[in-house]
Amino acid sequence: MPAPSSATYSAAAKVAANTAFKTLLDAESGPGSIAIRDNSDVLLAEIALTDPCGSVNGTTGQLTLTPDGREESAPAGGTAAYAEIRDAADAVHLAMPCQAGTVAVSGKCVINSLAITAGAPVEVVSAVIG
Repeated sequence: MPAPSSATYSAAAKVAANTAFKTLLDAESGPGSIAIRDNSDVLLAEIALTDPCGSVNGTTGQLTLTPDGREESAPAGGTAAYAEIRDAADAVHLAMPCQAGTVAVSGKCVINSLAITAGAPVEVVSAVIG
């Protein structure tokens, strides 16, 4: 086997880590959220998560977060750069890059468009960790 170019975790380690992360996000009373921000940290959209926030795949260890709808009216316009994954107390536990698209990409918050218009809807297509 060749030497890996980056850290490689077993599926069991990913399942344990992402289950603990999911528990952390769900620990507060109420649902967590995904906050979409631009490069200047301006809040462009906020989408609530379901409660519980998602599910961990028992084979791959990936945590798939589940949005509870979409942002119907973005509070500001701009270009989405990153997403904050927050618990119900608004504590940020993860920041991940945003990407426009229609399919899940591990390690990215995939949204319908990076170009967000104030007052327009914003939809999280997927947010997969691991």
